[in-house]
Amino acid sequence: MLNVELVTKWIEWLTVIGVAVVTVIRPIMSSFTKITENLTKMTHSLDLLNRDLQASKDDRTSIHEELVKHDERLDRHNDRLIEHSEQIKTLYKERNN
Repeated sequence: MLNVELVTKWIEWLTVIGVAVVTVIRPIMSSFTKITENLTKMTHSLDLLNRDLQASKDDRTSIHEELVKHDERLDRHNDRLIEHSEQIKTLYKERNN
């Protein structure tokens, strides 16, 4: 026949093991849940940062394009100033002769 004390001891040990497992697993699962939530938040933040970075890159590209246009305009103005300066010199020479 089954020994009642032996069965009781087995039940006690299984209960202790079960409680220990639950006591250890619950905090670990809680930590994993928190880590997962934090990773989700970080992923969202990275997505926002990437979008801002792309917008900044687009702005920078358009600024550089504008700068090129301004440089071209300044070059044209400079060429015209040189031409005018040469014309003034020629007129001044003609006037003095």
